[in-house]
Amino acid sequence: APVPGLANLPARRLALNEYEGESVRLRVVMGPQLDYFTQQGVNTFLGQRYALTGEFDRMGCRLEGPAIEFAQGADIVSDGIALGAIQVPAHGKPIILLADRQTTGGYAKIATVISVDIPKIAQSRAGHGVEFEQVSVDRARALALDERKWFNRLSARWRRPGIRSFFSR
Repeated sequence: APVPGLANLPARRLALNEYEGESVRLRVVMGPQLDYFTQQGVNTFLGQRYALTGEFDRMGCRLEGPAIEFAQGADIVSDGIALGAIQVPAHGKPIILLADRQTTGGYAKIATVISVDIPKIAQSRAGHGVEFEQVSVDRARALALDERKWFNRLSARWRRPGIRSFFSR
């Protein structure tokens, strides 16, 4: 029989502190077209704060801030675009590509937001500040594995005897 209410619901709290601020720090793996940017351009990208513009949807979000300097121009031969890729058109302002992004693109990509930080950008809004922090592929992989373990532990709690899940019907 359906449960008419959840007695403990008012006592439950979800900690969303990481989404409450006016800025977000996104960890990125640099590349794949890092050689298209000058060292000064890379320093600008990693050392300056950007702001989310109103041009923000499931395809991606445009950032406003200092222009990223190119070594050899913005255009590349079109290649695949991963979730979280940060492409930089000729004007030098980065665009973070999200869930409904195009499959290929012809702008140089300076970095890619790591998978565990995608929710941080998806929960942000226009005007929020964005800063980037470089991490290694190994660190990104370790963070993704930690996140997977956390989700597995959470899932295991719901599979315990006596707890009925929406998905177990």
